[in-house]
Amino acid sequence: MLFRSGCGTPFPIRLDPGARNLHPPGVQLHPPIRHLVRTTIAAGLGLLRASGAEPEVAPGDLPRTPPVEVRNALKTFQVKPGFTLQVVAAEPLVVDPVAMDFDEEGRLFVVEMRDYSERRDERLGRIRMLEDVDGDGRYDKSTIYADNLPWPTALLCYHGGVFIGTTPDILYCKDRNHDGVADTREVVFTGFASDSLNHLNVQALLNSFHWGLDNRIHGSASVSGGHVTSPRFKGRPAIDLRGLDFSFDPRQFDIRPESGGGQHGMCFDNTGHKFVSSNSDHLQQVVYEDRYSRVGSWVDLPPVRRSIAVDGPAAEVFRISPDEPWRVIRTRWRVTGAVPGMIEGGGRPSGYFTAATGVTVYRGNAYPREYWGDVFVADCGSNLIHHKKLRHQGPDLLAERPPDELHREFIASTDNWFRPVQFVNAPDGTLHVLDMYREFIETPESIPEEIKKGLNFWSGDDKGRIYRIKSKTPGKQRPLTVNLGKMSSAELVKLLEETN
Repeated sequence: MLFRSGCGTPFPIRLDPGARNLHPPGVQLHPPIRHLVRTTIAAGLGLLRASGAEPEVAPGDLPRTPPVEVRNALKTFQVKPGFTLQVVAAEPLVVDPVAMDFDEEGRLFVVEMRDYSERRDERLGRIRMLEDVDGDGRYDKSTIYADNLPWPTALLCYHGGVFIGTTPDILYCKDRNHDGVADTREVVFTGFASDSLNHLNVQALLNSFHWGLDNRIHGSASVSGGHVTSPRFKGRPAIDLRGLDFSFDPRQFDIRPESGGGQHGMCFDNTGHKFVSSNSDHLQQVVYEDRYSRVGSWVDLPPVRRSIAVDGPAAEVFRISPDEPWRVIRTRWRVTGAVPGMIEGGGRPSGYFTAATGVTVYRGNAYPREYWGDVFVADCGSNLIHHKKLRHQGPDLLAERPPDELHREFIASTDNWFRPVQFVNAPDGTLHVLDMYREFIETPESIPEEIKKGLNFWSGDDKGRIYRIKSKTPGKQRPLTVNLGKMSSAELVKLLEETN
């Protein structure tokens, strides 16, 4: 899923001693320097290959960074002028939040992925139900709605219950006796990542449930795909989701493939344009449905999904948190050939998108009008929230930084533990940020064993925060706890006038 850096190769470096280019494309080295670099790397590779051992990490090379208490968390943020951050929920009311949704009563349901990143077999994942009892905009009551879930990653409220994505299944859970705890649980779809269940990739699981304009629930199958069926209809053939997303009708439980193929994060804008994100390709548009390309072979269509960021897929980012020591060491080892792995950014440990996640179009009305329809993407590895504006260029959409954010991020934190992984357009018209709040947010398999010995991947499994991004400009903002479930049909129809 989620939440790992180091997957793309925007500036590949070839480290084969016989290669001609030992530097990023476009960078020219004088012949004597090029010869020296080639000779040095060749010698180093020879020694390392001969020994077959990783370098050792000296005691003190991996200092730990302590967490910041909730009461001091807001002091770590640099927020764009005109906006503020507010804490709406934090540990112990919620931990490890990775997805959330509001029901018709204004209650907030949150996916807690406590079993990240290597504890799936323990089934520690669960769903929390949060309530704002006193109406002050901050949650003060928490109930465990459902538990015993392996690596849950997605959620959507429907008809008094919740759909939950927990690979390989989508469940439907419902509290029928109204005690705040789900008492029914049904597997409604299964088979996600079916080709890799014995070796699941924690950063490549189904995610991002959203309503589409077609009244279907859409989701991302990530890069693990699967052959998906519904236990309700045993005679139906499985659908192949390799390189595709999916949608289903919650009434009929039919499921069909949809164009997509991003990693973690998927959303729509108000006109139905679809966007996805991947670790090192932070903003992509799904231009058309793949099924149209199969109508006939006489039309040569462009790719279904394309990057639309003007500054490139793995664009420059401006983190204000320090580089983690383990990341610096791993990058150095990769560049020198001490360990295998992709080399990005010309051999820099940071400064570009490596852990993009949670692409979301702002669709509320509590921000100034010029922000309506803008795109927000997190980089949880660099502890920041990135902002882009969309513009049309003929039939195409392009995304670019606003002029006043050319050299800074919309939100950034000095706290290495700040891990924004998803956003939600909330009932009050604001964006909410899910902060998993972990010391490490990386696939352990991508870290050399010698480095892993000094890391604790469970550090932070008892913490988590949810923030509200609020505009300082007075605007139309509803209370967070709008209770649609108690409104009459006439009142609900009246709400269709709302821009939020």
